[in-house]
Amino acid sequence: MAVDSTLELYTTLFGWLFYNSIWDVLVATGIVFLPFLGILLDTIIRSYAGEDAEEAGNTTLRIVEVEFFVAFFVILIAAVPATPLNAVDLSFTPRAVIGTPAQPVATVNNSRTTYGGGISFNAAPVTVSVPVFWYAVMSFSSGFNRAVMENVPPTLDFRGYVDELRDASIQDPNLQHEINDFFRDCFVEARSKYLAERPSSAAITALLNRYGESDPDWIGSHVYQEIPGYYNSIRADTVREGYPWSALRDVEWDASNNPVYGKPFCTEWWQGIQQSILNELGDLDLLSAAAEPGWDPAPRRDTVIQIALINSPPRWTTRGYDFAYGNLVDFSVGEPGVMVSVQNAAQQGLAAYGLGKTSVSFAAYLRVFLEAAPMVQALILMGLYALLPFFILISRYKFSLLIIGALIMFTVKFWTVLWFFAWWVDQNLIQAFYPDPGSVTTLFSTDLTLKRIILNFLTGGLYLVLPLLLSVYLGLAGIRAASQLDGATQAITRGTAGAGRINPRLGGRFKGKKGASK
Repeated sequence: MAVDSTLELYTTLFGWLFYNSIWDVLVATGIVFLPFLGILLDTIIRSYAGEDAEEAGNTTLRIVEVEFFVAFFVILIAAVPATPLNAVDLSFTPRAVIGTPAQPVATVNNSRTTYGGGISFNAAPVTVSVPVFWYAVMSFSSGFNRAVMENVPPTLDFRGYVDELRDASIQDPNLQHEINDFFRDCFVEARSKYLAERPSSAAITALLNRYGESDPDWIGSHVYQEIPGYYNSIRADTVREGYPWSALRDVEWDASNNPVYGKPFCTEWWQGIQQSILNELGDLDLLSAAAEPGWDPAPRRDTVIQIALINSPPRWTTRGYDFAYGNLVDFSVGEPGVMVSVQNAAQQGLAAYGLGKTSVSFAAYLRVFLEAAPMVQALILMGLYALLPFFILISRYKFSLLIIGALIMFTVKFWTVLWFFAWWVDQNLIQAFYPDPGSVTTLFSTDLTLKRIILNFLTGGLYLVLPLLLSVYLGLAGIRAASQLDGATQAITRGTAGAGRINPRLGGRFKGKKGASK
């Protein structure tokens, strides 16, 4: 049986475990028989209140027979735990997303999360018993959900991609220190030369047209990499581990007494740093390629690296210039100067303001909601399963109320499809609103125009409105179906009661005719 989240693997088992425990207590205390007493007393009162005393006995007997038969049938199919539900039969398959590797199927024994495995929910039962009716409702709901979602074409999670960009950063302190050194040894010198000479050529113009006018303003500039006289002729000031000594390049050392590593040219050095940054970011480069298939790969990769550099807090280098802020540091006292401190404080204040603004934004709310929704659904289902004995008992074993219970369970299970539908529409609207190459990466996360506000309002509303509409529709349908089923049951009981009233009259007429004939 398929479930709709990893947590539901365990809440399903625990919900029915609690159901069995509650039902056993109700049976042991005899509370399960109270509805039969209620049916008997209610039938007697209604029969004697609406019938002659002579006819009430037959009427009561027939109505009680029908009511008891329905009650025993409901207990048999919807109250007594009879169908085994094995933990090995439960599984969760994450939905397919373009640009993301296929996720393995999660099971109770291997959820691939911190659920289970001796960490949490480690006492999940291997097998629980479920009433036949509710087992059928769960199986139908799960199969229906899976069938609907499988027919929807996959799309890329653009909001998830933007969240990945927002969280992209360089956490390795050694790599950050190396970037600082590259900034000091290569970028400062190359940029100073570029600004002093202001070169102009067809090759430079072509590079600026491809990578943008701001290309010379960052450390991975293609102008400095591809135009002779810049990174190809500037070297690191110190020996860099990972770049073997070369007799053609490292002329400072004699070939008979050379070190293991040398001082690489900045072009070679940046290629190594760039690959290290991409390795640090994991699959983000592949995800950006799937999100922006029409974007030139080189500018796209540069943008991802620049975002990671911006999101990374600076690591103070022990020499010279800091690559992230560009602040001169007074190393004579080991602390930043006054102006530097003021500037850093202002930047931290702006960062705090931006963080506060993001935390209350609609996008942040949407992200939290999408993460919490499957967990809330799983816990609600566990509560429904566990409290079903009281629902069945209070309903006095009426079959009509089982229809309402089944619709409630199906509605909660179907929330998964509705949220998936809202998510799918959201991703396609993002793609439609930001169709230009690179617009999702560079504009969507920072766009505060009316277009973005409308997009967030529409798609965010779908996550709440669709479950509400489904609950109203199925609620009305369930009440209608239960009412009609109750009407049919009452018609049967009225028919049996009517039969009891007609028989004595017919008997009297037959006796009168016999007396006249004599």
